[in-house]
Amino acid sequence: SQDGLSLLQWTMSHDKSDRVTHANYIIEENADITILTHGYGVRGTGEIREWLGPDHAPYKLGFFTILTRLPVRQLQSIGSSRDIHARLIEIDTSEQLGRPLRILAVDLPSSVLRSRWEVATTLRTWIAERSSGPIDLVLGDFNMRRESIALRSIAPDLEHAWELGGHGWGASWSRSLPIYRIDHILVADWLAVLDCTTADPGIGRHRTQRVVLSGTPNGR
Repeated sequence: SQDGLSLLQWTMSHDKSDRVTHANYIIEENADITILTHGYGVRGTGEIREWLGPDHAPYKLGFFTILTRLPVRQLQSIGSSRDIHARLIEIDTSEQLGRPLRILAVDLPSSVLRSRWEVATTLRTWIAERSSGPIDLVLGDFNMRRESIALRSIAPDLEHAWELGGHGWGASWSRSLPIYRIDHILVADWLAVLDCTTADPGIGRHRTQRVVLSGTPNGR
Protein backbone atom coordinates (compact mmCIF):
# COMPACT_ATOMS: atom_id res chain seq x y z
CA SER A 1 0.00 0.00 0.00
CA GLN A 2 1.19 3.53 -0.75
CA ASP A 3 -1.75 5.37 0.85
CA GLY A 4 0.21 6.53 3.90
CA LEU A 5 3.48 8.30 4.59
CA SER A 6 6.47 6.48 3.08
CA LEU A 7 9.87 6.37 4.75
CA LEU A 8 13.09 4.90 3.32
CA GLN A 9 16.10 4.02 5.46
CA TRP A 10 19.43 3.05 3.91
CA THR A 11 22.67 2.23 5.70
CA MET A 12 24.74 3.68 2.90
CA SER A 13 28.18 3.95 4.42
CA HIS A 14 30.10 3.63 1.16
CA ASP A 15 28.67 5.98 -1.44
CA LYS A 16 31.91 7.05 -3.16
CA SER A 17 31.85 4.32 -5.79
CA ASP A 18 28.96 5.66 -7.88
CA ARG A 19 27.08 8.55 -6.34
CA VAL A 20 24.72 8.96 -9.27
CA THR A 21 23.61 5.31 -9.05
CA HIS A 22 22.90 5.79 -5.34
CA ALA A 23 21.03 9.01 -6.06
CA ASN A 24 18.95 7.47 -8.83
CA TYR A 25 17.82 4.67 -6.55
CA ILE A 26 16.69 7.16 -3.90
CA ILE A 27 14.83 9.18 -6.52
CA GLU A 28 13.10 6.08 -7.90
CA GLU A 29 11.94 5.14 -4.40
CA ASN A 30 10.61 8.70 -4.02
CA ALA A 31 9.84 8.34 -0.32
CA ASP A 32 8.29 11.19 1.65
CA ILE A 33 11.19 10.91 4.10
CA THR A 34 14.59 9.35 3.32
CA ILE A 35 17.16 8.84 6.08
CA LEU A 36 20.65 7.72 5.10
CA THR A 37 23.56 6.66 7.23
CA HIS A 38 26.27 8.89 5.76
CA GLY A 39 25.28 9.69 2.17
CA TYR A 40 27.80 12.50 2.15
CA GLY A 41 28.49 12.39 -1.56
CA VAL A 42 24.94 11.59 -2.63
CA ARG A 43 23.33 14.59 -1.00
CA GLY A 44 25.51 16.93 -3.05
CA THR A 45 24.59 15.49 -6.42
CA GLY A 46 22.62 17.53 -8.89
CA GLU A 47 20.17 14.65 -9.22
CA ILE A 48 19.17 14.79 -5.56
CA ARG A 49 18.95 18.57 -5.46
CA GLU A 50 16.80 18.62 -8.58
CA TRP A 51 14.54 15.91 -7.12
CA LEU A 52 14.05 17.87 -3.89
CA GLY A 53 13.37 21.08 -5.79
CA PRO A 54 14.61 24.65 -5.35
CA ASP A 55 12.81 25.20 -2.05
CA HIS A 56 14.39 22.25 -0.24
CA ALA A 57 17.88 21.05 0.59
CA PRO A 58 19.43 17.95 2.21
CA TYR A 59 19.99 18.05 5.96
CA LYS A 60 23.24 16.81 7.52
CA LEU A 61 23.00 15.61 11.11
CA GLY A 62 26.15 13.91 12.34
CA PHE A 63 26.49 10.60 10.51
CA PHE A 64 23.06 10.97 8.94
CA THR A 65 21.52 12.62 5.89
CA ILE A 66 17.82 13.55 5.82
CA LEU A 67 16.02 14.11 2.52
CA THR A 68 12.45 15.40 2.67
CA ARG A 69 10.17 18.13 1.41
CA LEU A 70 8.20 18.08 4.66
CA PRO A 71 8.95 20.74 7.29
CA VAL A 72 11.76 19.72 9.64
CA ARG A 73 10.99 21.06 13.10
CA GLN A 74 13.99 19.88 15.11
CA LEU A 75 17.42 18.29 14.67
CA GLN A 76 19.17 17.18 17.85
CA SER A 77 22.26 15.20 18.74
CA ILE A 78 21.44 12.54 21.33
CA GLY A 79 25.00 11.25 21.55
CA SER A 80 28.13 9.94 19.86
CA SER A 81 30.68 7.82 21.70
CA ARG A 82 32.64 4.65 20.98
CA ASP A 83 30.92 4.04 17.63
CA ILE A 84 27.43 4.59 19.09
CA HIS A 85 25.65 7.38 17.21
CA ALA A 86 22.11 8.65 17.77
CA ARG A 87 20.32 11.69 16.36
CA LEU A 88 16.76 12.95 16.81
CA ILE A 89 14.79 14.28 13.84
CA GLU A 90 11.35 15.82 14.27
CA ILE A 91 9.34 16.29 11.08
CA ASP A 92 5.94 17.93 10.74
CA THR A 93 3.75 15.09 9.46
CA SER A 94 0.54 16.57 10.81
CA GLU A 95 -1.13 16.47 7.41
CA GLN A 96 -0.17 12.85 6.74
CA LEU A 97 -0.28 11.30 10.23
CA GLY A 98 -2.23 13.78 12.35
CA ARG A 99 0.78 14.83 14.42
CA PRO A 100 4.55 15.40 14.09
CA LEU A 101 6.87 12.41 13.87
CA ARG A 102 9.87 12.18 16.20
CA ILE A 103 12.48 9.85 14.70
CA LEU A 104 15.64 8.55 16.36
CA ALA A 105 18.26 7.52 13.79
CA VAL A 106 20.95 5.20 15.12
CA ASP A 107 24.18 3.66 13.90
CA LEU A 108 25.58 1.11 16.35
CA PRO A 109 28.94 -0.71 16.41
CA SER A 110 29.50 -3.84 14.36
CA SER A 111 32.45 -5.33 16.25
CA VAL A 112 31.71 -8.83 17.53
CA LEU A 113 33.83 -7.98 20.57
CA ARG A 114 31.36 -5.34 21.76
CA SER A 115 28.66 -6.31 24.24
CA ARG A 116 25.29 -5.65 22.60
CA TRP A 117 23.74 -5.23 26.03
CA GLU A 118 26.32 -2.56 26.95
CA VAL A 119 25.60 -0.72 23.69
CA ALA A 120 21.84 -0.91 24.31
CA THR A 121 22.26 0.32 27.89
CA THR A 122 24.27 3.33 26.73
CA LEU A 123 21.66 4.20 24.13
CA ARG A 124 18.76 3.77 26.59
CA THR A 125 20.49 6.10 29.04
CA TRP A 126 21.01 8.76 26.37
CA ILE A 127 17.38 8.56 25.32
CA ALA A 128 16.14 8.87 28.90
CA GLU A 129 18.42 11.78 29.76
CA ARG A 130 18.65 13.76 26.53
CA SER A 131 15.54 13.37 24.39
CA SER A 132 13.05 16.16 24.93
CA GLY A 133 9.88 14.09 24.70
CA PRO A 134 8.65 10.71 23.48
CA ILE A 135 10.17 9.03 20.44
CA ASP A 136 7.79 7.67 17.82
CA LEU A 137 10.18 5.75 15.61
CA VAL A 138 13.71 4.34 15.94
CA LEU A 139 15.56 3.21 12.82
CA GLY A 140 18.98 2.44 11.44
CA ASP A 141 21.79 -0.08 11.57
CA PHE A 142 21.57 -1.66 15.02
CA ASN A 143 23.99 -4.51 14.25
CA MET A 144 21.67 -6.64 16.37
CA ARG A 145 19.43 -9.41 15.15
CA ARG A 146 15.68 -9.09 15.19
CA GLU A 147 15.25 -11.54 18.09
CA SER A 148 17.92 -9.81 20.21
CA ILE A 149 16.92 -8.99 23.79
CA ALA A 150 19.30 -6.02 23.65
CA LEU A 151 17.45 -4.67 20.61
CA ARG A 152 14.07 -4.97 22.29
CA SER A 153 15.39 -3.26 25.43
CA ILE A 154 16.34 -0.04 23.60
CA ALA A 155 12.75 1.14 23.13
CA PRO A 156 10.56 -1.40 24.96
CA ASP A 157 7.34 0.51 24.24
CA LEU A 158 7.93 0.38 20.47
CA GLU A 159 7.20 -2.57 18.20
CA HIS A 160 9.11 -3.93 15.24
CA ALA A 161 7.58 -2.63 12.01
CA TRP A 162 8.23 -5.95 10.26
CA GLU A 163 6.10 -7.81 12.78
CA LEU A 164 3.23 -5.42 12.10
CA GLY A 165 3.30 -5.14 8.32
CA GLY A 166 6.31 -6.91 6.84
CA HIS A 167 6.31 -9.07 3.76
CA GLY A 168 8.90 -10.58 1.45
CA TRP A 169 12.47 -11.34 2.51
CA GLY A 170 13.30 -9.57 5.76
CA ALA A 171 17.09 -9.88 6.01
CA SER A 172 19.05 -6.70 5.33
CA TRP A 173 22.71 -7.77 5.36
CA SER A 174 24.64 -8.47 3.36
CA ARG A 175 22.99 -6.96 0.33
CA SER A 176 24.15 -9.56 -2.18
CA LEU A 177 23.53 -12.51 0.16
CA PRO A 178 21.04 -11.30 2.80
CA ILE A 179 21.17 -13.61 5.81
CA TYR A 180 20.77 -11.34 8.84
CA ARG A 181 18.37 -8.57 9.68
CA ILE A 182 20.53 -5.99 11.44
CA ASP A 183 18.73 -2.89 10.13
CA HIS A 184 15.43 -2.25 11.89
CA ILE A 185 12.49 0.13 12.25
CA LEU A 186 10.67 0.31 15.58
CA VAL A 187 7.36 2.18 15.79
CA ALA A 188 5.09 3.61 18.49
CA ASP A 189 1.59 2.24 19.03
CA TRP A 190 -0.13 5.28 17.52
CA LEU A 191 1.34 4.38 14.14
CA ALA A 192 -0.18 1.78 11.83
CA VAL A 193 2.26 -0.03 9.56
CA LEU A 194 0.60 -0.42 6.17
CA ASP A 195 3.67 -1.96 4.57
CA CYS A 196 7.24 -2.88 5.48
CA THR A 197 9.77 -4.28 3.01
CA THR A 198 13.47 -4.61 2.32
CA ALA A 199 14.96 -4.26 -1.16
CA ASP A 200 18.24 -4.70 -3.01
CA PRO A 201 19.37 -1.26 -4.24
CA GLY A 202 21.97 -2.88 -6.49
CA ILE A 203 24.90 -1.13 -4.79
CA GLY A 204 26.48 -0.97 -1.35
CA ARG A 205 26.56 -3.49 1.50
CA HIS A 206 23.06 -3.18 3.02
CA ARG A 207 19.58 -3.67 1.65
CA THR A 208 17.20 -0.76 2.13
CA GLN A 209 14.13 -0.86 4.32
CA ARG A 210 10.93 0.96 3.47
CA VAL A 211 7.89 1.46 5.66
CA VAL A 212 4.52 3.01 4.90
CA LEU A 213 2.75 4.50 7.91
CA SER A 214 -0.59 5.97 8.85
CA GLY A 215 -1.76 7.49 12.09
CA THR A 216 -4.31 5.70 14.25
CA PRO A 217 -6.30 8.05 16.55
CA ASN A 218 -6.49 5.60 19.48
CA GLY A 219 -3.36 3.57 18.84
CA ARG A 220 -3.55 -0.02 17.73
